[in-house]
Amino acid sequence: MAWMHVIDIGHTAVMVPTAGAIAVWLICGRAWKLASCWCLIFAAGLGLVALSKLAFLGWGLYVPSLGFKALSGHAWRTAAVLPVLLFVLLQGAPDRWRERGFAAGVALSIGLGALLILFRFHTASEVLASLVLGVAAGRVFVRLSATLPAPGANRQAVAMSLLTFFFICSLKPSAINHRLVDVALYFSGRDQPYRWTSSVDACAARQPRALQGASKVGLHSPG
Repeated sequence: MAWMHVIDIGHTAVMVPTAGAIAVWLICGRAWKLASCWCLIFAAGLGLVALSKLAFLGWGLYVPSLGFKALSGHAWRTAAVLPVLLFVLLQGAPDRWRERGFAAGVALSIGLGALLILFRFHTASEVLASLVLGVAAGRVFVRLSATLPAPGANRQAVAMSLLTFFFICSLKPSAINHRLVDVALYFSGRDQPYRWTSSVDACAARQPRALQGASKVGLHSPG
């Protein structure tokens, strides 16, 4: 169960508030354009993950030869957010330390991805694709930060970022996961979603059975 709590770091209940806190940190530093770019990057990534899940849940679209059903939200969010978080927190430090912070965030996300595979929440192909896309999103942010005005030092940034984190937490962003099944069923016209099994050996099962709970989207069931 201790390892399950580590996996929960990538849950929307944690990573979405963290991404919001990063945006507020940048806004407090008057880095308006960089904050806007970060919000767009994060929203686009979440949308891509959601679309991949909807395609499977509603229409059973997947790649059986690779065991790929949909992108892992946990893997993508940690790979996109943690490196950027450490990069932003090291603002003012030498560039090599900021790069090391980014690399540390990538290493942490890879470790979480390994746990997702180990506990059979996702296949290796799903985790690898999600990690690559997440790191790519983070690198885009880093490249933009080199060309756009950097956030200025602001003592209020820490307080405002923490307030934003807890405010978004209170909105329960994890509920978004549970709505994916409803959206998939509405647009596909099905009565039941395609079953998402956690075993890497069950990728050939395209049986439209009801999911357990709401499609493995509980706090201890990574999406």
